[in-house]
Amino acid sequence: MCVILWGGQPAQAEEPLPAAQEVIESPVVEKIGTKLVRGIANFTLALAEVPKQIYLVGRKEGWAAGALRGPIDGFGMFIARTLAGAYEILTFPVPIPPRYQPMLQPDYVWQPE
Repeated sequence: MCVILWGGQPAQAEEPLPAAQEVIESPVVEKIGTKLVRGIANFTLALAEVPKQIYLVGRKEGWAAGALRGPIDGFGMFIARTLAGAYEILTFPVPIPPRYQPMLQPDYVWQPE
């Protein structure tokens, strides 16, 4: 047993690859990762839709409409973004929708519409 353990070859570190030979990440792998991150962000930050919609409706139609209709729109978008985020988390390795496209526009709650 000792001969087997001591008879092995010493470990050697590999030389780092030059910049031209680095492993290039597949665009599909990048899209899968983007879909997963987008799903997590939308699932966890969907509640930010309520103040966002209050602000957007208030700017377009006046602050009275923003105060009254904004929370309703925000709650609807909260539900939609939460469900879309959960769906993207569960299906991130599968290209559904085609080519890993986002289910909602904008992709994230903090992006302008």
